[in-house]
Amino acid sequence: MASDPRVEITDALLRYCRGIDRLDPVSVQSAFHPGAELCDYGPEPLSIEAFVEHAMASLGSRFRVTQHRMSNTRIEFTDGDPDTGSARVETYMLAYHVQDTDDGVLLHTFNGRYIDRFEDRDGAWLIARRTLRNDWSRVEPLGEPMRGAWIASGRAGSPDPLDD
Repeated sequence: MASDPRVEITDALLRYCRGIDRLDPVSVQSAFHPGAELCDYGPEPLSIEAFVEHAMASLGSRFRVTQHRMSNTRIEFTDGDPDTGSARVETYMLAYHVQDTDDGVLLHTFNGRYIDRFEDRDGAWLIARRTLRNDWSRVEPLGEPMRGAWIASGRAGSPDPLDD
């Protein structure tokens, strides 16, 4: 039985978010076809391979933790037919980045959209091209954390209850 393209597309989006937050390059790359192009992450388009190398180093050195959330995903298959092998996918995203500075802790909030072209190649629906749109962003001091027990984020090899 063939898998559902909508499920494959959603799984790829979720792998990306989980991978970017955990600094897991394999998980991030697993959402994209090799050589996929990422646009508007900087002045020039990047291949997924170059993006992963840059993002892992940048996020790991600048931020204590990140959290990417997705909502409002709209999948439109070319000509309305998944058998065409391509889809335009718009996903709203909200990302939080926590940064330690000499003046305290800052919260970077980014609200935007991923506009992806997914393609079915060799039976795998993955991102062939991603364009990032910034709808709004904000940087502000982060207040005191809530009291109580907490669990490490699972980032970069720290313990995570999901891995038990």
